[in-house]
Amino acid sequence: MTEQRLRQIFDYQRFERNARLQTVIDAAHDYAASRELDDDELGLVSAAGVTEPEAPDNGEPRK
Repeated sequence: MTEQRLRQIFDYQRFERNARLQTVIDAAHDYAASRELDDDELGLVSAAGVTEPEAPDNGEPRK
């Protein structure tokens, strides 16, 4: 799903208050808020806005 499509869904939810959609949003939020990222996942985070993942230490590109 593209970022634009997700924005449309959340904009729809803001005005329509669809109960089923809110259940899905709440579950996703609870899942994301209840766990910490492991070291591999932290390597994929881009705080500086870089969109290409870095190569691992062995020089091979990440998959």
